[in-house]
Amino acid sequence: MDERRRITDPEVLKGLAQPLRRKLYRLLTQLGPATAGALAKRTETDPGLVSYHLRELGKTGYIEQAPELARDRRERWWRAVPGSTSWSNSDFADPEGQAIVATVKAQMVADQLERLSAYQRGSWSREWTEAATTTEGGLRLTPGELRAMSEEIQEVLVRWSQVGRGGADDGREHVFMFLHMFPEKP
Repeated sequence: MDERRRITDPEVLKGLAQPLRRKLYRLLTQLGPATAGALAKRTETDPGLVSYHLRELGKTGYIEQAPELARDRRERWWRAVPGSTSWSNSDFADPEGQAIVATVKAQMVADQLERLSAYQRGSWSREWTEAATTTEGGLRLTPGELRAMSEEIQEVLVRWSQVGRGGADDGREHVFMFLHMFPEKP
């Protein structure tokens, strides 16, 4: 089962406020453990800067060192801490906390839209383009119903995340999904 960590400390959430850190964290969750050098090549960034941001992500508990993968004492491997994270605006009532939440959410949405644009610019097989989906809709729900629906969707995501575990080249690709559900006044 997916371990879920609730973030309530603004300093921990701030760990995701920096764009390169978000990218490094995403790469570690998608590709598995890696060294700063390998991540620097993937992000076309200076290895020293990557090392700094990896240490910062480690301090906030998003990633951890994987010393068992090192071939010598100088090599440092990092991996994402298993499980997912969540937070709620209501956990950050003070102005500084609200500013951090707003920054992280704005960067997340910009990142999500950029990833969608990259997919649309890409050249995927017909099988993949027919399997991909985009949907939009409107529902009339109470807060309790929206919460129940959100929990049910999370359970489905956790179940499907277990399907692709492993590392075999079996035709699977990383599939990115983002969904926003919120009240709206028409």
